Amino acid sequence: MTCREFVDFVMAYLDGDLDAGERNLFDAHLAVCPDCVRYLDEYRDTVAVVRLQAAGDDELPADVPDDLVQAIVAARKPARN
Repeated sequence: MTCREFVDFVMAYLDGDLDAGERNLFDAHLAVCPDCVRYLDEYRDTVAVVRLQAAGDDELPADVPDDLVQAIVAARKPARN
């Protein structure tokens, strides 16, 4: 599995929607690619923040990086023309 293929499967991986073969390939790639491990961790944090905001919960877990929260907030603001 390449890093590009890895990115295509991240959400399915987190949702538990990969079949055994795909999950094995995904896990094997994680074992040798620290960049994708970091990407997965950041993606997981982002999903958690978005879900908390969607649920109206103002309390974030302490381990969510502030710069990640600020980036998400900035991305959700409508662009001014």
